[in-house]
Amino acid sequence: MNQLLMKFLAVLLLVLTPVLAMAQSYPARSITFLTPFPPGGGTDVSARMLAQKLAAILGVNVVVENRGGASGNIGTAQFVKLPADGYNLLFTAQSPITIAPSLYPKLPFDPGRDLVPLAITQWTPLIVVSPKSLPADTLQELVTLSASQPGKLFYASPGTGNELHLLGAWLRQELKADLTHVPYKGSGPALVDLVAGRTHLLVASPSSVRQYLADGRLKALATLSQRRLGSLPNVPTASESGFPVLTAEAWFGLFAPVKTPQAVMEKIFAAVQLAAQDNVYQQQIRGLGMEPAAVGSAEFQQLINRYRGLWSDLIRSQSITPEDG
Repeated sequence: MNQLLMKFLAVLLLVLTPVLAMAQSYPARSITFLTPFPPGGGTDVSARMLAQKLAAILGVNVVVENRGGASGNIGTAQFVKLPADGYNLLFTAQSPITIAPSLYPKLPFDPGRDLVPLAITQWTPLIVVSPKSLPADTLQELVTLSASQPGKLFYASPGTGNELHLLGAWLRQELKADLTHVPYKGSGPALVDLVAGRTHLLVASPSSVRQYLADGRLKALATLSQRRLGSLPNVPTASESGFPVLTAEAWFGLFAPVKTPQAVMEKIFAAVQLAAQDNVYQQQIRGLGMEPAAVGSAEFQQLINRYRGLWSDLIRSQSITPEDG
């Protein structure tokens, strides 16, 4: 019996020695954040801020590589084929993780099978905005306006298949309002038409519409956060407005390919924790209208499951397709 145990331990040591050695020496070279969205957007800017901070903490370069397209699906499909060695990490918003599996029947990857959630690194509050000219200042007034003008109110989004598209559809469902989706090729064109009054509603981050709120061209009807925002103290929550189900925040997070060594992933998360505690980094992230975070794998997975179920039910109940307009 002792001989069998000794043989088992010897084999186990042979298997674990390379893994332990890798974890001790990690990182020994540059790390790449693959971001499945184009340069210049919120995901890209957030990724670059975190990459810069983690480079200082880990002592190696952290490079951001953009592979945008199809609401994050193209880059994510490419990412899952990369080596699971800790030198390739996915930095993404939730679209390819929680929405794509229900919206695209032939998705070339499975987030639950191919990816390990490492950490939520930033939170972003969300608000419902409309043109100043819209004769409704609250969600309740929007419901009344919709009933009086069936088929004449439109909600914009920066394209199909992303969380802002689905959040608008969720709003439409919970308000039981007659709102028609108008997808655009990006946030910029969607905002232009919203400000001009050609569309009537948009779910957005406060930072992306700050200048329009400040100059009065847009107004905020509600926030989807659990509590009022310090930057917009007079804007009620959706719950205060009579719609308690409408609670959501956007997040950005890091993922690793499945089979990435656990010890390596723990090192990455420890670095994310240090970054979230850094005063300068906190100020940088808050300057974007976000909150730094270091939410671990287990809690992150619970959140993914919640949103995946929410979007799956919504997509099915409203018969939403990638071509939804």
